[in-house]
Amino acid sequence: MAPPIALIALGFGYRMEIAIVAFACVWPVLIVTRAAVGGIEPRLIEVARVLRLTQLDRIRKIVLPAALPRIVLAFRLAAGIALIVAVTVEIAINPLGLGAGIMTAQQALRPDLMLAYLVWIGVTGFALNAALTAAQQTLFGRAALTDDNA
Repeated sequence: MAPPIALIALGFGYRMEIAIVAFACVWPVLIVTRAAVGGIEPRLIEVARVLRLTQLDRIRKIVLPAALPRIVLAFRLAAGIALIVAVTVEIAINPLGLGAGIMTAQQALRPDLMLAYLVWIGVTGFALNAALTAAQQTLFGRAALTDDNA
């Protein structure tokens, strides 16, 4: 359930839902990004020092290209978490949306409508993951499929 202070500040509705979903999604992205940057081959950083690259050039030429495939993977993970948390928040505190529709169908004893909502959520999640996977493979090719640091 949402914290009372957040409920007072944001009220019921989309603002509260967006705040909770954003809070839930930012942590996996930060953790995976930190791990991706920390997992960069130390020899690459050494080469940057030898070449006397500035900090901005190190980030632009070494860190970002090395870590970006895993960062995009973190966004795929966050998209799945966002869908799950959004539906859960709609069940708990937002009177609008798919989660509220599931609860309304349950209370109206309409299992067919509940199943339709659940199928729609599943199709949406599958399509979102497929689109992000295709974008990841288009942008990074084989680097998107392999993880040498794991």
